[in-house]
Amino acid sequence: MKKIFMLLVLLITSNQFAQTKLTYDKNGILNKVDYDKLITTKKYQLISAFDTVSMKPLLVYAIYLKNNKFGILDNNAKEITPAIYDGIEGLNISYTTVMFGFHENYPVKIGKKYGLISNTGKQILPVQYDYIHNEEKKSVKRFHKKEVVIDSVVVANLGDEELIFTPKGKLLKKNIETENNDAPVIEESRDYSYSRDNYDEKPSVKETTPYGNVYQKLDNNLALVQNKVDKFYFQGLVDLSTNKLLIPVEFNYITNPEKGKFITVKDKKFNFYNEKGELLLPETYENIDKFNKIYRLKKNGKLAIFDLDLKPLTDFIYDEFSSASIDFMVAKKDKKFGVIAPKDGSEIIPFEYENIEPYFNRYETGIAFYKVKLNAKEGFYSKEGKALTEIIYESIVPECTIEEPSLYGEMTMPIDHDYHNKNAYFIYKKDNKYGLLDNDFKNLIPNEYDYLQKSYHNDFVFVTRKNSEKKTNNVSAILNIRTNKTIVDFNYNYFKYFGGNYFMISQDNKLGVCNFDGEIIIPMSVVSNYDERFYYNKIYKGLEIIDKRKDSYYIDSQKNMLLISDK
Repeated sequence: MKKIFMLLVLLITSNQFAQTKLTYDKNGILNKVDYDKLITTKKYQLISAFDTVSMKPLLVYAIYLKNNKFGILDNNAKEITPAIYDGIEGLNISYTTVMFGFHENYPVKIGKKYGLISNTGKQILPVQYDYIHNEEKKSVKRFHKKEVVIDSVVVANLGDEELIFTPKGKLLKKNIETENNDAPVIEESRDYSYSRDNYDEKPSVKETTPYGNVYQKLDNNLALVQNKVDKFYFQGLVDLSTNKLLIPVEFNYITNPEKGKFITVKDKKFNFYNEKGELLLPETYENIDKFNKIYRLKKNGKLAIFDLDLKPLTDFIYDEFSSASIDFMVAKKDKKFGVIAPKDGSEIIPFEYENIEPYFNRYETGIAFYKVKLNAKEGFYSKEGKALTEIIYESIVPECTIEEPSLYGEMTMPIDHDYHNKNAYFIYKKDNKYGLLDNDFKNLIPNEYDYLQKSYHNDFVFVTRKNSEKKTNNVSAILNIRTNKTIVDFNYNYFKYFGGNYFMISQDNKLGVCNFDGEIIIPMSVVSNYDERFYYNKIYKGLEIIDKRKDSYYIDSQKNMLLISDK
């Protein structure tokens, strides 16, 4: 009788959750009461948040850990699978190949082998394969009322075999990879041809004129020709319809920047002709080039811009043209830099500065702003030429143009250093101290640090102060720029944001992990080299993993952590 009573108690305890739907917030996080009951009664170690994995039928699942293994739990506390897996893939919406879709089955892993289960926990393929993944083929992709994307095929690898299954587990095809190292090496002919039919092609015949060979045909039966005299080639322009020579064959080279105009070069002297062979400018120049809708000409060592009708927009007063686009051109005059408008030659920024650096919009056309330098101080101008800041900074740079610092060096400039409209702040240096400005160029963090470095999380930066006790090493901390407070003491030499709400922290030869509150969740430990660093990944909503070689730290929706080690 006592045994029967105990059995009834166990049955009631194990089924109490099945009778009541679990309670969780809009983020799928269980309330503390339900979470604690599951942990206590079912001996779970961790429980993720709940998330929708299917709309038809509606399925809301969490992942739980028990005995260091994964299982699937629904929102009625029913175990869809027992906790027997070392990995479950495909529950996250992000795993699918479309924006808003769900997989109907999931690859699962036990040890180093993979199998496949349905979204109701039914086994489709046994756990015996080296790897399994879903694929969608456009020719056979099926949709279920637009809410569910059904994978076309399941690809399973086993040794040298690749097996293609339907999503229901029916074998469609088997591919076997073969490797034959004794196969003869065949070298193809190096006589490359770009014709459609290489077999019937006849050797091209040079088209000649009384003035030389044609090397470029143009519109209106015009052609550029060249003729060799002694050891040198000279070029001219011919009307092929009449064989009339329009521009003498006496130039080192001729270019055709736009229809009806030709730039000629002879003995390093440049000029313009039209297609009638008429000289368009009375003088010769040291250089002529076309840029967007203007021409840039050089005479007596000075530069000017002309419009497309060859009317001067400026005098020959510039020493240098540098960065430019259709609506601005940085120029140098009398050893000072300024900015002019190519359309009319007017000044946008006066010629007063030691240097001007334009920042282009990364994902939009045009210029964002200019950085100017005067008396070794920097500041910003708008694209219209209005001052955005005082010119008082030793350096000032938008964070979007800076990479996060490496353990082995300081900040570096990425190849793509254009301005991004999602820039978070500007790092500035003034009076030999670093601070931050916001995007309205108002002071965000006062300049009180000896060094300041970007973090890949926009709410934090890494700040450094000189340490009088440590002559060789300065000390650093993590600063929350929303509160202007450090979350850890000035006692570290390196930080890295690597995902979630976590920073990897370094102190001499030790590495650890802290969260955004500055709490050290993985204690500092000695490492022999940087290969022992931490890596972050999100397994499922409300379930994260931090890896360090053979140690895996799992963190669930309640921020409880479990260490599983392969040591």
